[in-house]
Amino acid sequence: MNKIIALVDALLVGAISFFIFSTLNLSFAVIFIISAVLAIITVIASSSKGIYSLEVCCIKKYYALFESFAIGFAIPLVIVFLFTGYPSLALLVILDAIVSYAVLAIIRLVMDLYAKFKPVKNVLIVGAGQDGKLIAEEIKQRPELKLNVVGFLDDNMNSIEDEDSSIKILGLTCDSEAVIKDNNVKLVIIAVKSRMDSDILTDLVKGIPLGVKVWRMYRFYEKITHKFLVSKMSVNWLFYDCVRKRALMYALLKRICDILASIFILIITLPLSIIAVIGIKLSDLGPVFFTQMRIGKFGKPFKMIKFRSMYQDKVADNFDDDLTEVTSDDKRIMPFCKILRKFHIDEIPQMINVLRGDMSIVGPRTVREEVYYENKENIPFWECRNWVRPGWCGWQQLNVNEPTAEQRIGYDLYYIKHQNLLWDIALFIRYIGKVILGKARGK
Repeated sequence: MNKIIALVDALLVGAISFFIFSTLNLSFAVIFIISAVLAIITVIASSSKGIYSLEVCCIKKYYALFESFAIGFAIPLVIVFLFTGYPSLALLVILDAIVSYAVLAIIRLVMDLYAKFKPVKNVLIVGAGQDGKLIAEEIKQRPELKLNVVGFLDDNMNSIEDEDSSIKILGLTCDSEAVIKDNNVKLVIIAVKSRMDSDILTDLVKGIPLGVKVWRMYRFYEKITHKFLVSKMSVNWLFYDCVRKRALMYALLKRICDILASIFILIITLPLSIIAVIGIKLSDLGPVFFTQMRIGKFGKPFKMIKFRSMYQDKVADNFDDDLTEVTSDDKRIMPFCKILRKFHIDEIPQMINVLRGDMSIVGPRTVREEVYYENKENIPFWECRNWVRPGWCGWQQLNVNEPTAEQRIGYDLYYIKHQNLLWDIALFIRYIGKVILGKARGK
């Protein structure tokens, strides 16, 4: 849904821009290019502000959209003033921004009003055990889904009621037809741990009308939380996804994009890197770079490179700021380097790791060897996150700042399952936007 909204935004901004700039005496090709660039810049800025996320509330959405247009159209406006000297052209850019924002804001207002008055769908959960409780709780925590859990079906209703009387059990699986009809159920979630026998399946086939949607619990959990339910799933299917021809082609294209993106980042941040080197050297005359062994693809160790941001004599060899809390007023951080950490300038040397093939631009967060082996013993499927290269930025970092090991593996496996080049680009753009605004977190 979010991808569709982004596409509609791009088409609308492009169409409005084309109409406005067609008043100038320019060729069709030039107007088309201008319109396409403005549409792309606007969507990139909007994505970086996170307005395509369901978690963004209405008021913030409109303000974030305004900021997106202010950022997106500021670039061409500056170019027009510096290189053309035509005030009328600058006015057209401003008019384009105002009209485009107004149209997109009105569309979002209509969507918000529809969502507000959209009828709530009743949900029936088959299975009142831990899985059923989990998905019911996740649904309750997301009122924006407009879903209402009416109750459960379970063939062990007596024992479960004794265990937890707060669970509203409406009947056995053989009662599904009557329960669905009486409660106007539109969605059924199957949350039964064990494999269901033919009698139960027959009851459900008879009892669930064709118009009612049916989801397996772990699939629905993944859909609404955007992370993998590690404790309830097998990763056999993930193996087959990772060795298909399509995956191999994706890996090749991603590697090409990694090389091009890392070179581009190194070039455009060269002035910042020079300033960082000088500032670090003047701070305590220690080494410019901080290196540490991290785990890469298939568990292969590599030396991750950063600009050193802490005093040389105050950092232990096994220090890991992924695990150790570092506040902005930490005495170990050199005063000059606080700005480097805030805007992630200290991570620019990781582009060298990307060029070497140790890392990717987008992927699971790197961890130290000790953390890797400890979690490998205690967290199911932990080593599966290393089926791909670790990333400079990733899905987990955009969703949670201080993840537990269980949360991290959930987001990482979700990324591995759904990874594709367009999504990688979108994640990269969102992260860059957060970095520029100083809101990105490295954990």
